[in-house]
Amino acid sequence: MAVYQRPPKLSESIAQQLKDDIIKGIYLPGERLKIIEIARRFGVSQTSVREALKILEKSDLVSESPHKGYVVTNLTLDELVDIWTIKEKLWSLAFAWFTERADKELIKDAEKWVSEFRNAYIENDLDRAFEANFAFTDVILAGCGSRKLVTLLRSIEDQVKRYRYLSLEFDDNLKVSSQYFGEIIKAIWIRDSKKVSTMIQEYIRFSQKVLKENYKYMQEKSKEKMRKEQL
Repeated sequence: MAVYQRPPKLSESIAQQLKDDIIKGIYLPGERLKIIEIARRFGVSQTSVREALKILEKSDLVSESPHKGYVVTNLTLDELVDIWTIKEKLWSLAFAWFTERADKELIKDAEKWVSEFRNAYIENDLDRAFEANFAFTDVILAGCGSRKLVTLLRSIEDQVKRYRYLSLEFDDNLKVSSQYFGEIIKAIWIRDSKKVSTMIQEYIRFSQKVLKENYKYMQEKSKEKMRKEQL
């Protein structure tokens, strides 16, 4: 019997679109989210927009400032390094459990998205690579067998996907990511959870290194965009 799923509320739909915009850098860290402009954009009431922003605030994607209203949360480099360190431990566990517990159909799904990521890298398509990256990890979460771990990782990834997206263009990130994902899938097929765990930790440390080296540039890019919009 099919399970009934409640359709999303208007505020939830707006929150999802704003979340996607924040991740893709349409709204950058520190940028003010103007309620009136967003309401006009979606053709909705300001109340619906405020409700949407409250949803995003719970995920720490936006924060409310006494003088500015809502702004995109700007995580410091130290905060991001802490989060990446947590990610390393949690994803290591998720990938190891997936390797041990997932059935062949789920492994095939994961392999499909790794192949899609490789194609996106070859074509230098950042958006496509980003979508494939998180479709791949969604499959890992689906097969790791722990709802608690899934909840923790989804909460963390909501906060930092935008930094992942921005960092994809640096330091041969697409190429290195594709290579790691390919080797990880091979190890998953032979159920070598120890190797999978080690490789995902190495990969996340590489990702953290790229982020640290380019964080200043990302911040400057955000400030430059905001300066242009204020002219």
